[in-house]
Amino acid sequence: FKSTRHTVIYYEEISKPKKIMEILKFLGLKPRELTSRHVKIHTKPLSEHVHNWQEVNNRLKGTEFEVLLHDS
Repeated sequence: FKSTRHTVIYYEEISKPKKIMEILKFLGLKPRELTSRHVKIHTKPLSEHVHNWQEVNNRLKGTEFEVLLHDS
């Protein structure tokens, strides 16, 4: 698929207006406001959902997965 035109979309970016505009441009569509009926299920910080948060935090800090510790 090297010659196939493509773009990379990460799940975390799909609702960000800048990324949506990039996707519309990539698809050759005019910029417009898009809406979604999907809602965020967890509204509290991760640290309030994970019982052993401090352990998880300590284990992932300084690794390639540290970025997952921060809520988007």
